[in-house]
Amino acid sequence: MALHAHAIVEGVIARRSDLDAQIAAFAPAIPVSELGKVERTILRSALWEVLYSAATSSGETIHDAVSLARTYSGDAARRLVNGVLGSVARSSPGGA
Repeated sequence: MALHAHAIVEGVIARRSDLDAQIAAFAPAIPVSELGKVERTILRSALWEVLYSAATSSGETIHDAVSLARTYSGDAARRLVNGVLGSVARSSPGGA
């Protein structure tokens, strides 16, 4: 578990610009810089898992991210996270 968490953090740091570009593409109404820190962190971490990690399924990653967003940011954040991650998963090779 600790190794996976470390991989996520390192992966997000290494690919932050790419992850932010994905967020911007799938949520164009809200600039990434204007997202709350919690939402931005959840999106970046989950996007890295969906796009670059085979450790968990896209569905499991999205479920966990949506749950975190609902718990720590509310229903609007839950919808945003679900929409962005679902769209990215469907558009990536293999789809969700």
